[in-house]
Amino acid sequence: MRLRRLIPLFAVPLLFSLAGAACGPRYVTGTQVEYSDEREAVAAVVERYRVALEQRDADTIRKLTSKSYYENGSTTDDPNDDYDAAGLEKVLGALKANVKTVRYAIEITAIEVVESLASVDYDYKAEFMYTVGEQDRWGTTNDKNRMTLRLEDGHWRISSGM
Repeated sequence: MRLRRLIPLFAVPLLFSLAGAACGPRYVTGTQVEYSDEREAVAAVVERYRVALEQRDADTIRKLTSKSYYENGSTTDDPNDDYDAAGLEKVLGALKANVKTVRYAIEITAIEVVESLASVDYDYKAEFMYTVGEQDRWGTTNDKNRMTLRLEDGHWRISSGM
């Protein structure tokens, strides 16, 4: 009998706490970025890129790339390391030929969408096995980056920042 009297005492606060949790903010999957359909779609492209990079899947990376792709090599004052979508082919060729294994983690910290343009700020950590001559070596790097995307034919495509 005592247990039946106690159940309502616990049930009411529990229901209020569950209702309050349901009204909390929604986030883009795997991030602390406030949810919107557009942000979720952009984050999905970034994840597809991350997986394709780990799998060294050049075809998927090509499909995710904008026709207007342009990369400045992270140097704004030196155009010698800049490349466009055609130059990306050389990078993809080197990835396939010289890199044997890739582990690539991305933590998205911000997504901004304005009409048909989006920017994604993210932290990344990369580990990769590559061949120099006939010797395999491991390399690691981590940094912050910004990827930009453009809406083309109804699909988000990466226009810089790979």
